[in-house]
Amino acid sequence: MIRALLDRLPPSIDRVIGYSLGGRIALSLIQLAPERFRSAAIISAHPGLLDPALREQRRLADQSWIRLLRDQGIEAFVAAWEHQPLFQTQARLAPEILARQRAQRLSQRPEGLAGALERLGLGEMPGTWEALARYHGRLDWIVGGEDRRFQAIAHEVLAHRPATRLHILEDVGHNPLLEAPEHLRLCLERSTGPTRNAHRISIA
Repeated sequence: MIRALLDRLPPSIDRVIGYSLGGRIALSLIQLAPERFRSAAIISAHPGLLDPALREQRRLADQSWIRLLRDQGIEAFVAAWEHQPLFQTQARLAPEILARQRAQRLSQRPEGLAGALERLGLGEMPGTWEALARYHGRLDWIVGGEDRRFQAIAHEVLAHRPATRLHILEDVGHNPLLEAPEHLRLCLERSTGPTRNAHRISIA
C-alpha cells in the first residue's frame, strides 16, 4: 500500500507532512525512499512499536475498534473514539469546532476505516526508527505540550536522531490541526528554515 502511494506521487513532491496515522505513513514513505524527500514534518505520530508484546496488545485493541465499526456502525465508533483520554484537551474547544469534526468523522465509511485499521494500525505497520536514524533530510517533529504520551515519544525520536528539530506547542493536546491551526501553520512555515533542536511555541 505504501509502495503504491509512493509510485503515485509526482516527482515534484519532495516534502511530506503527516499527522498521527498520516505521520506514520509519511515515515513509511521516507523508509522506502529516503533520498526522494528533502524534508518531513511529523505531527503527533509514533514511529512504531518494536516490542512484540506491545504490538500484539495494540493489534487486539484495534480489533476491538474494528468489531465496533462492523457490528455497531460509524455512530457508535465515533462516540467511543471521541471519549478517549488522548482527546480530553479538545473539550475546551468551541462547540461549532467539535461539531464540524464530528460531522467529518460521521461521514466516513465504516468498512473503509476498518480496513485502514487492519492494514495501517500501529500494531501492523513496521517500525521506522532505523529509517529515521539514517534519514539525511530535514526532519521537524511537532507535538502538543499537553500531549504527555506523544511528547515522550518525540523526545525518544530526538535522542535517536539528534538532528531532529523538535517543536512543542504549548497548551495544545494531541491534535494541533484542530486545537491550534494557526500556530501549527506558523510552525510548519518555520520548518522550512533553520531552527534550534527544541522549539516551544506558546499560544497563551
